[in-house]
Amino acid sequence: MRSPRPSPASAEDLHARLSARITALEDRVRRLEARLALEARKPPPVRSRASISAATVRTTRPRPRCPGCTLELPRGRRGESCVWCGFMFAAVSRRRASTPKTPRKPR
Repeated sequence: MRSPRPSPASAEDLHARLSARITALEDRVRRLEARLALEARKPPPVRSRASISAATVRTTRPRPRCPGCTLELPRGRRGESCVWCGFMFAAVSRRRASTPKTPRKPR
């Protein structure tokens, strides 16, 4: 057996409830805007500790990349081909080894 449906609210009652909710939401928005304005006027916090100096920040070398797909190669021993695209590294390394090195310019 079905439970009886609640009787539909009258249009005036529905309008009154919605108006009350809208008024409450507008009030909340006004309060939030006031809090935001107060926070924006505050000066930024002063740090008590010194920040990390540039000397302590470690800079790492860029990871080696595959010449075929230019993706970074994973750590560890490099195989004969790229793990991402299958590029054969021997195709590049032989050419580089066979070309004569140019002497450096004296300083």
